[in-house]
Amino acid sequence: MSRPDLLALTPQSLAALANLGLVKRAQKDLEQGKGPRLEELPDGTVVGTFEDGSTARLVPGKALKDSPCTCNATSVCRHRVATALAYPAFSAAAAPSSETPPPPSPPWSPGQVEDAALEQLLSQRVMERARVYRKRGFLAQVRRGTFEGEDVPRVSLATCTVRFLVPRDLNYARCDCAAGLRCEHLPLAVWAFRAADAKDPTRPEVSVEVAREQVGETPGGAAMDTAGELMRFLLLEGAQHASTGLAGRFAVARAGLEEARMAWPLTALDDVEELLGAYVSRSARYVPTRLASVVTELFARMRAARIQATVPPRAVLGMDEAPETKLDYVRLVSLGARLFADGRERRVEVILADPAAVGLLVVRRAFTWPEDQTPEDGHRLGSRQAVSGASIDVLARGQVVTSGARRLTNRLVMFSTQGLQRTSVTPQSGDWSRLPSPLLVKDVRALEAEWRDRPPRFLRPHQLAENVHAFELSRVVDVTYSPGAQEVHADVEDAGGTAFRVELAHRQVAPGALDALAEALSGKRGRPRYVSGEVRRTARGLVVEPMAVVCEDAGVIVLDLQPATDAGALRTPGVSPPLPPLQAALAEVEGCLADAVHQGLRHVVPAWTARLHAGALRVRGLGMKRLADDLEALGTKLGAARASGGASDEAALTTAWADAAVRTTVAQEQLGG
Repeated sequence: MSRPDLLALTPQSLAALANLGLVKRAQKDLEQGKGPRLEELPDGTVVGTFEDGSTARLVPGKALKDSPCTCNATSVCRHRVATALAYPAFSAAAAPSSETPPPPSPPWSPGQVEDAALEQLLSQRVMERARVYRKRGFLAQVRRGTFEGEDVPRVSLATCTVRFLVPRDLNYARCDCAAGLRCEHLPLAVWAFRAADAKDPTRPEVSVEVAREQVGETPGGAAMDTAGELMRFLLLEGAQHASTGLAGRFAVARAGLEEARMAWPLTALDDVEELLGAYVSRSARYVPTRLASVVTELFARMRAARIQATVPPRAVLGMDEAPETKLDYVRLVSLGARLFADGRERRVEVILADPAAVGLLVVRRAFTWPEDQTPEDGHRLGSRQAVSGASIDVLARGQVVTSGARRLTNRLVMFSTQGLQRTSVTPQSGDWSRLPSPLLVKDVRALEAEWRDRPPRFLRPHQLAENVHAFELSRVVDVTYSPGAQEVHADVEDAGGTAFRVELAHRQVAPGALDALAEALSGKRGRPRYVSGEVRRTARGLVVEPMAVVCEDAGVIVLDLQPATDAGALRTPGVSPPLPPLQAALAEVEGCLADAVHQGLRHVVPAWTARLHAGALRVRGLGMKRLADDLEALGTKLGAARASGGASDEAALTTAWADAAVRTTVAQEQLGG
């Protein structure tokens, strides 16, 4: 009898079950003729005998980790990996030449697995924990796969990703939590697939909410009310008048949100407090529009959680997110780094792609210099340590293999060095072709279509590096330098020939970035193959603010960490067209609403009211009637609140500000700011 589970295993699947190093070593041994001598017993057990005397026995119905090997390794060893890799060729050679190939199997969905099969595979305690999660309700992103290469069925839960590496065999299901196998996330993934099959059996990717019991009123209403009252007070007093003395109120609101497990409002609340602290310390991190954006997010999430909107309340509030998730063995590929400066402080963020989970993680390091020392910038900062045994520059250009890492809610990752937990950083070739979509973008138009369909940012997960992608380049059309703005602009084309734009402005913390970008895209370091960076929508299409460029001759070039050079003279572009009238009007309205948060609605000057009315007239003339109505209502509520000073009028005033801010944010996202 043949073993369909072993025939379905690919090198990528085996790397997920063991590690990439063992798979490569086993492949090399097989190529050199040092593989095992195989034998298949009547019960289906595959026995691999090696020259060193070790014997691996791959037993049907058992995972590789549970199959015995005489080397006595406690985890998946190279003998078991080599036996699995050698089996397809052995099976093909053993089959009679005249044997008719079996008909193709029908598509398989993990949702077809019955609860009885789960109970037989998993312990009672694991199933009980899974049922508790199910009773409480949870959200999942289901992606159907073809079982070709790394395209396997997967379920992204709030805390982890479960992959089904072999069809019809849960022994090969793999979770990236610390347990790795046979954890409570496996039943959750099966139940998510069932819900997805019932909702839409044809779409390759489906978002589902799974709950045994219908959830009525969203829990944690008191916590949302407390946080909302704090935001209303901040709106009325403004950062100028309420930026100090609020530590106690923030602590109470934070405790309520933590108890209610509302991860995204909690993260936004932390951002507000950090921005207020930056204002007090006169830090460059404080930007009024950023403060207004986070306050708007808090109001929007609390509203959406109380209505039956397209996005389930649990997703809006992040109630399934764990404060910290321990990860098992993972392989991460760096997409570059970004440097930030604030006075004598320097902050570094390295962006790591997790191909298995199709997600991004962020390594953050901060350094502060005393008054008698000059802070380091650029490539000098890159020589500082990022993780044990690796500098920032090495990490930003390399790849990471780690066990025992911890992932925080906002996708910051911490690497542990305790016990047997290890982290190794090695160079990468810069071949990003195997990164799955949407981490790697080959079709810009598909990404734009996906962005048009996604919810507004204040209803999406509040995660770092949300809009970072890598792009495959087919051609660089033009590279120019704008001396007035100190920016390098490049018109490039994706793999399908669709044009998009790359723009990078000079920053003192990265003195060599502009020259490095110009050299890389001009072909001086070999043909540019990929560019990574943070993407934003504009009125003229997608614009990428690059972090790294991969060139054929130079590998991965991390722009912020390059030394200052002279790339030579670049062509100066013509006069840039002005911002379209509607986008310009929205930008003016955004600034006006942000000034209200900065000054406080109780303290805005008469000139602010004039700006508000002018903005309302401008957007009404451009066809945005409902936004104009919201802005005029805000002006009316402001007059009423000033006349009465009553609590109800002031509450109505803050509600009117939130109405206008939410509508402005949605309009800017849809049109491109």
